[in-house]
Amino acid sequence: MSTILGLFKKLFLGVNTQYLVKSYLISIAVTGFFLYMNFEDQHSSSALLTVYFLLAGFLFPFAAVLWDDLINTLMGGYAIILALPLMVIWKLIKIMLLYLFSPLIAPIGMIYIYFANGYHKE
Repeated sequence: MSTILGLFKKLFLGVNTQYLVKSYLISIAVTGFFLYMNFEDQHSSSALLTVYFLLAGFLFPFAAVLWDDLINTLMGGYAIILALPLMVIWKLIKIMLLYLFSPLIAPIGMIYIYFANGYHKE
């Protein structure tokens, strides 16, 4: 059990603290929105959906790390300048897709952080 906690500690230390806090704040807001929508209708709220949203909220920063590093690698330091409304719409779509698919994407992000920070050499 302590090795799993040590691994999670390394993963959290392998990500910039400001980036992690920003990602978790976004994740809390999106999780709150989805949980509110889930519980708004008392008759159809699902425990499975609640667990999925909480899991996605916990894993979102790791999916975001993978996405941002992949885009930085592909773009090579270049930036695309868009009008503000288009940029906001794109950011919202990106956040929603990363959030909804974070249980699938985040394990790859965790492996990426593990190898990128050289923890496999220890």
